[in-house]
Amino acid sequence: MTSNPDVPPFTGYVETTVNALRLIHAARQGVIPRITRRLNDSERRTMIKSGAVFVFSVEESGIKRWTDGLLWSPSRIVGNFLVYREINERTSSRGASKKPYPGDESPTRALVRRSSPDQMTVGFKGHGGSDTGTFKAGGLIKKTITVTIEGSDLHLISYYTSDDIRSGKLKRPSTRADIMSLYMPPHIFRLTNFRVPPKVEIGPDGKPRLV
Repeated sequence: MTSNPDVPPFTGYVETTVNALRLIHAARQGVIPRITRRLNDSERRTMIKSGAVFVFSVEESGIKRWTDGLLWSPSRIVGNFLVYREINERTSSRGASKKPYPGDESPTRALVRRSSPDQMTVGFKGHGGSDTGTFKAGGLIKKTITVTIEGSDLHLISYYTSDDIRSGKLKRPSTRADIMSLYMPPHIFRLTNFRVPPKVEIGPDGKPRLV
């Protein structure tokens, strides 16, 4: 399932684009594991929870569409991320019929709607249109990003709850020395692909860094 089950996965909160890039870079270097195949039903039930972070490439894993079996609101754009909120069910405005909203994350899915930066932490402030389901009380929030490195697309999928963010329960990548000690050269990323490109600064050692 993972590229190296002996290395510890990162469990926590992916707050910023640079956080995500650090985790993707760490996964490419083998410091944290990559997902190498689709999760089975048992693994979904045990692994998909607040703080879980998954990194995979289509080429290595064969996963063209991330599936987690949960029901999600339409996506919102938050910076360079797509963010979804877990719902109970999807209700169509054309009648009383109710149907599930697929718990699938397509890396190439169209960016549906915009969102303000403060929604990154606490989720969504409203239910949006009439074609969304009811937000699940205490439900998960899913945050995703796709990054191109050397012609290969890598995908990061993270899960968290608003309560865990407010309480400070989930740690940031900066708490992992093995992740932070890796030099991450900015040129490996296609920064022009980002809606909000990270800035590049020269560090004390004279090397360029993303900030």
